[in-house]
Amino acid sequence: MRWICLIGMLAACGDDAGVKVDAAPDTDAPAGDGAGSDAPAVDFGALPLEEWTWIDVPGMVCGNGSATGIAINPTQRSNKLMLMFEGGGACWEAANCYGIIVPVTASHLDGFGANTFASVRAQFFDNIWAFQRHEPTSLFADATWVFVPYCTGDLHAGTRENVYEALGQQRTMHHEGAHNVDAMLARIDDYAFGEVFAIGISAGGFGLQLNWDRIAAAFPNVTTHAFADGAQMVPIESGRWGTMNNVWAPRYPTGCTDCATRFDNTAKLWRTAHPATGGRYALTNSLQDGTLSLFFGYDAQGMKAQSLVIGNAMTGENASLMIDDNSHTMLGTPAKMTSTGTSVRTFIEAWARDGAEFVTVGP
Repeated sequence: MRWICLIGMLAACGDDAGVKVDAAPDTDAPAGDGAGSDAPAVDFGALPLEEWTWIDVPGMVCGNGSATGIAINPTQRSNKLMLMFEGGGACWEAANCYGIIVPVTASHLDGFGANTFASVRAQFFDNIWAFQRHEPTSLFADATWVFVPYCTGDLHAGTRENVYEALGQQRTMHHEGAHNVDAMLARIDDYAFGEVFAIGISAGGFGLQLNWDRIAAAFPNVTTHAFADGAQMVPIESGRWGTMNNVWAPRYPTGCTDCATRFDNTAKLWRTAHPATGGRYALTNSLQDGTLSLFFGYDAQGMKAQSLVIGNAMTGENASLMIDDNSHTMLGTPAKMTSTGTSVRTFIEAWARDGAEFVTVGP
């Protein structure tokens, strides 16, 4: 069987510029039980403005059981919030969770803290056109940014500790991404944000779609817009999908009775009816996505056929930008265009600003 790491490759990482720590630095200490709902809310006003601060969050845990948290870069320029869900593969068997015969196919399973964030920050922020504080035309220069790490191998959706048999040893993997989302939201939902933009890259894009209702519910009086980059929810090969469901016990949107049956039913749900206070729903979609093809069990033409179905079904407040190639994510390539001349940047700006160009385009 072929494996590949599902990573949102946006740009080469830069240097490890300073990240302030508002709690303990990287640690291997157990994360503890619970979703962290009793932990105090983040005091955004006490954080240094327009600098990164790492905050440990009780209840957030990585695959190996170590504690993790979130990174926050606040501003007072507006009351907008931008949530970034990290991508980075997935694993559902001992072989690909622990590197037995095949490489480990999920990122950061051994922990994620302030130092880890410093190593990936450029990939998601420093080198990306949309996140330049000192550039007037930068899309989210005036928003508060919150980075949600991905270190559970379960598309930010798992709810269980799974015990794998690995080289004669019983090893526990904490597939608790859904619990991490709950704990994260419980720390930030008291702040009076006026509009929420949730972005997910690759595996983070799948996690965003699986958790959109809970993100929106955390901010019930404002609109929450969703953008999944390189994360079209095509059906997964049935045997693989069954194993994922068994080992992750993934959590699906509330009220979705058939989301566990097929992976694409979650996207179908949101195309039909957004969560309460849900806003615009965007997808960038490389039709022959080489990473997703290997991950989900397709050849290029099979992936294209399934991706077209999803992209073409997005209308109204749902829109997809489709490009007929085998690349993966697009946020880091703003000049890239569809065959009809719409650029990635134009499409994403239209999503964020409710522009006329927010319509399904391409390939």
